[in-house]
Amino acid sequence: MWTTQNPFLQGPYEPLLNEYVIADLHVEGEIPRELNGALYRTGSNQHFRPLDVDHFHWFDGDGMVHAFRLKDGKASYCNRLVETDGLKVERAAGRALYNGISGHSSVPQQALPEGAPPIKSVAGINVISVGGRVMTMHEIDPFYWELDPHTLETRGKFDFGDQPGAMLTAHPHTDYRAGEMLFYSHDNEAQTLDCFATDMQGQVLSRQRIALPFKPWIHDFIFTENFYVFIFGPIRIRPFAPGLIPMGRSALSFDHEATTRVLLVNRQTGQGRWFGTDASFTLGHYLNAHEAADKIIIDASVTRTLRPGFTGHVEDFYPFPLINEPSPFSSPELHRITIDLSTGQVSDSRIGDFNAEFVRPNETIMGTPQRYGYMAGIHAPGPQTRGFNCLIKHDYQTGNSSFQHLSSSYDMIPGEPIFVPKPGAIAEDDGWLMAVWWDPVRNASEMVIHEARDLDGEPVARIKLDHHVPLGFHGNWIADV
Repeated sequence: MWTTQNPFLQGPYEPLLNEYVIADLHVEGEIPRELNGALYRTGSNQHFRPLDVDHFHWFDGDGMVHAFRLKDGKASYCNRLVETDGLKVERAAGRALYNGISGHSSVPQQALPEGAPPIKSVAGINVISVGGRVMTMHEIDPFYWELDPHTLETRGKFDFGDQPGAMLTAHPHTDYRAGEMLFYSHDNEAQTLDCFATDMQGQVLSRQRIALPFKPWIHDFIFTENFYVFIFGPIRIRPFAPGLIPMGRSALSFDHEATTRVLLVNRQTGQGRWFGTDASFTLGHYLNAHEAADKIIIDASVTRTLRPGFTGHVEDFYPFPLINEPSPFSSPELHRITIDLSTGQVSDSRIGDFNAEFVRPNETIMGTPQRYGYMAGIHAPGPQTRGFNCLIKHDYQTGNSSFQHLSSSYDMIPGEPIFVPKPGAIAEDDGWLMAVWWDPVRNASEMVIHEARDLDGEPVARIKLDHHVPLGFHGNWIADV
């Protein structure tokens, strides 16, 4: 779309121009009647032709939310753009006015209308529920966008009441044992990091502030019983720095002299403890973490730096290559990282011979040891494999992994898998796995319900669309109350 050169505007990434409302979707198999609610998914979806189509980055664009609603064994669907302030300005102009945050265009923005935000956030990273409200967000805004849970209409902004004007995480996590939701926000110009906890209604219970010695790109974090856990790689971000985004330069950069560092923040006292490493890797997403005697065990997807002295455009290669040149980074891998609190040493090891991203556990046990992890990945790639080609379930107890490719004749591409426990489930993997898959033959997507205990078996249900859902980022199953 708009170009034959940029992979992030074609195929599974191609922006969707229409907003649909479909009352009754075609289903192969049978939707479990216990599933009443909606699977929300979101991603970037550029609405107007970008200022530079060949350097448009996957992380940029406009946020579009998709909802697969299940009720009494039937499925409906709708999708809608998030009406951010930046998108409203561009709609009024009838064309793109803003450069992306991550990509570089080398095209200076023209003067913006009076009152317009200086940069446009995407509002397309995640969809969550806070106190019964459905929220979507980017990670440079100090607020979330509230949506109508049924129509997806943008209702307005939500900021916890006392949220400082800092970049608010798109990856909050829930400690179900403590009954707390955990968040962070950071200000990379002031170099501060705030960690805060709320109750399940979004009321702030505690807040801790830590000084940062550099300006890290932070996309996710994880927690244990006693700590917020952050692992900082060599990628940096300064979206509000003068002379970058408005001038067509990426907010992302790569510090070729940096190694990976770890920060633990005590959830009660706010005390921080730093750990250095000799490694250079960027952590994409955390699967889980837990405490084991004097150690912190972290499971996550990791992108290794293959050329630590790299001085080029990080946005051309991360998270996936935009240009046809050898990448200074590995493909994402599943790793286990161990922090020894007694010695201060940090070690890590790769798990499996597959590539893996969008890692998710059964989230009801987060902060405690998990046996299983679920992820999108690349396994047994063929000559035509481009991106993810399977879902993976890894058993941390046996070391075995199972794979679901969905098609035996060609690669279908899955998004992030979401684990939904069955009512009354006792076993950790007694539930369903939901994911949206793209079929390149039909150029259309389907939401597939898999039996988590039999991931490599036949799907429980395949809920089919006649159009594609652009390969996006994150979302969640939000059950009807």
